[in-house]
Amino acid sequence: MAASEPDPVRARHTTTRLLWACAVLTVLVAVFQLAGILSGNGEYDALAWVGVGVTAVCLLALVGIYCLCALDRLSLRTRVFRFDLFQVTTVLLLVAIVAGVLVPTRNTTALALLLPWGLTYWLHNLNQPAE
Repeated sequence: MAASEPDPVRARHTTTRLLWACAVLTVLVAVFQLAGILSGNGEYDALAWVGVGVTAVCLLALVGIYCLCALDRLSLRTRVFRFDLFQVTTVLLLVAIVAGVLVPTRNTTALALLLPWGLTYWLHNLNQPAE
């Protein structure tokens, strides 16, 4: 039986769907963190509020990057200064997780960001250019 040829259109649609899924999963993490913050008993100190702010900025940046990649405006391989966009998302992820740990009521929710990041890791390394 002959192997079928890969369909580039179908592959692009699958990549787009996975990038949208990453954006939606990141928004869900943000919603869960917001729900935890709103249900908190006012036990936040200044450091916790810094964690909330930094995490929110990182989550908005991640959602924006995933959406722009899904809309074909950017690629995970787009260069930003000396780094590609995937490396930038990795730094944003790490900052969001560390800052999310500073928030007392939802310090493990930030770990859920590993799922969308794992999908982008897979997409980024799926078709590496030949060097």
